[in-house]
Amino acid sequence: MIEILFSESAAGSLKSAQHYGSGSFKGMGISVILSQKSGSETSAEEIETIKRNAEEKKRTEWEKAVPLGGNPDDVYCFDLAWDMGDITENGIGQKRLDVLKALYSIYDDDTQKAAKMQYDQAVADFAQVTERAQCGEDVRIWYSDSPSERCGLLWFMAQLRNIADYKGRVYTVKLPKYMFDEEKNVITEYLGWGEVAPSEWHRFLGFAQDKTKEYWGYAQQWWNLKVENSPLRAVLNGRVRSVSEDIYDKYIWDEIDLADEEFIQAMVIGNVLGRHQLGIGDAFVALRMEKIIESEILQVVPKTSRGPAMYHRKLKKNY
Repeated sequence: MIEILFSESAAGSLKSAQHYGSGSFKGMGISVILSQKSGSETSAEEIETIKRNAEEKKRTEWEKAVPLGGNPDDVYCFDLAWDMGDITENGIGQKRLDVLKALYSIYDDDTQKAAKMQYDQAVADFAQVTERAQCGEDVRIWYSDSPSERCGLLWFMAQLRNIADYKGRVYTVKLPKYMFDEEKNVITEYLGWGEVAPSEWHRFLGFAQDKTKEYWGYAQQWWNLKVENSPLRAVLNGRVRSVSEDIYDKYIWDEIDLADEEFIQAMVIGNVLGRHQLGIGDAFVALRMEKIIESEILQVVPKTSRGPAMYHRKLKKNY
């Protein structure tokens, strides 16, 4: 079974899930973030207790997990921001690299190399997937209602339609918005597969659907979007639509208006992502804020450090 995903975090989690819980627990790297009041200090004994509790939680999670099964070599990721930019090319063309470079431009210069590496890996993976699909292997596509994953689903269906006389079966697994955990008595809300832990993937296998007889319809949706070729695509009323690139600006402005006259740009971006749950990433929001800065409605406060990302700086309102 060929596994298709559109998030690098999700692909890594799925690969881990294939054998998560298999065999005895051997420990793993664990990080713990402590929050404390100013002036207080956490003792070494308290830190040790927190570490032990975290390790025990991971052990319990491992022992209760159900390995998903499969081979990591069957997992392919096309994390290429299919909701953004020009989509007129077939397969994975140069214009996808241009989109990745634009998104990575908000970080330091070395990340441009990372954009090229991500692109090259996707091109190589696409060649492998195409070859395997031409041999009739079945495909399972994991997607959610996040714009990039929904667009990725439509893009991949169109690529399957380009394979003459494809003989394999096509399955999809859509991430539900909410999942109830009876043991913990909690409801978890998901925006994308990158939020699913390795111990959880087996719970979603029951959501798989056979789309072999209808995947051409998904492909047609992508071809329609290609004709429109808008700068951005979003999920509106349950369907992918071509939209203007400023569709999310209202939410950015809401958070800017709530901020102080001078504010850290990262705080506004975090609030846009956290409060409004739009399914978009920090890089896109940062690029939209660059447009506002270029219009001089906002200005960069001099001598503030950019840090590893341009949005680690302070901005000032000019209105």
